[in-house]
Amino acid sequence: MINSPSDPFSPVTSYEQAMGKMRFILPLLMLITTGLSLWGRSWDRQFFLWINTSIPRALPDSLLPMWDTTMIALTYLGDTHVMLWMILLISLPWWMAVDRKTPDKLSLYLVVFAIVLVLAILASQGLKEIVGTLRPAGVLPVESLRILGKTLNYRSFPSGHTVTAFAGMCTLLPVIPASWRWGALTLAAGTGFSRIGVGAHWPIDVAAGAFLGIVAGMMGWRIAFWLQQKRHAENTFWKKFNHGLAMLGLFIMAANVAYTPFYEFEHRSIRLGLIGLCLILALFLGYYQRGRSE
Repeated sequence: MINSPSDPFSPVTSYEQAMGKMRFILPLLMLITTGLSLWGRSWDRQFFLWINTSIPRALPDSLLPMWDTTMIALTYLGDTHVMLWMILLISLPWWMAVDRKTPDKLSLYLVVFAIVLVLAILASQGLKEIVGTLRPAGVLPVESLRILGKTLNYRSFPSGHTVTAFAGMCTLLPVIPASWRWGALTLAAGTGFSRIGVGAHWPIDVAAGAFLGIVAGMMGWRIAFWLQQKRHAENTFWKKFNHGLAMLGLFIMAANVAYTPFYEFEHRSIRLGLIGLCLILALFLGYYQRGRSE
């Protein structure tokens, strides 16, 4: 049974345990986003300036390079290329463990991945085109800001990197140890924080991006469970549709790996370092999963 509660690799059980925390986080993010958009635009600007300029100015000169590198590294966790590598490497031990038990779980995860990716892209890019707000560099004097990377002026709301970070982490949460889950969410929050630190987004963009990323992740799992039920109902169309989504997820992951040598060269050492860190985490997770499967 793919969804047996006694199975340590049960997707339904893992999903309910991992996503239960989100029921408290989502209303808070919605409240922050709504409050800043209706009454707190001045607070939004002040909070941005505090993170982007006040904190770096308060640091000793010897710590500024460390601050900048941390902001850039956290930002790259929300880069789609790096996040796809993270999902692949960290979920790989889980794949290897469940493949020995039932291939249905591997197919389910690939379907989740494909759906979450599509939902995250549609939510992020769609709202950017519809809302069309200016970024901090398009509103405030550029010389007064601490810009790390390219100077961006348009398509501010929501933060696409934050959407990607939270959607990716929600894809991973049910397949990683419970003790890792708060750490994963903290990294996603760090990505959102870094988007303010590098001067690319307002706090409201980050709050909305976190909300949308979590919703995309939760919907991806829910839709995948629903499709799995349809698939087992002996319906040929749903079987083919489910199989097509799984193949799409596998193709995207393979294409991302193949594209790595041709990806942008800026901060390449940081990106490769993050991918290497994910590989190390995957090795630790492999030992953990092997213990669970024995």
